[in-house]
Amino acid sequence: MRVQVKQRPDGQRDMPLPGGRREPGETMHGCVARECLEEIGVAPVLRDILFVAEVFRVGGDKRCQQTGMLFRGQVPDDYEPRPGTRPDHRQSATAWADPSESGALFRPRSDLALTRADAPVCLGGAAQ
Repeated sequence: MRVQVKQRPDGQRDMPLPGGRREPGETMHGCVARECLEEIGVAPVLRDILFVAEVFRVGGDKRCQQTGMLFRGQVPDDYEPRPGTRPDHRQSATAWADPSESGALFRPRSDLALTRADAPVCLGGAAQ
């Protein structure tokens, strides 16, 4: 699994999957391809959708509702992890990650959808 490695101001690391906002008129698949190119330097061939999460993020006095989707995808065999053309401002690297070993670093906990047979396919209203 390809992830971003982000460093928080307090020094803690996170390993979020590539993602971002969908542009007006952009399909979901087009958005995933663009965000992956920008953040991890490759546009995967997308397969099935694995997980959907409705997330409420709180920052200061603002609350934002987001919907996240996790797709199964495939990259070329010769792909080497590297930052893309427009990495996230806190992104320090791109890496391979095993969700069964690095699960607690995933934000949100999409690793659960990949490692637990009983994981829900849709998670609504999860606080971050």
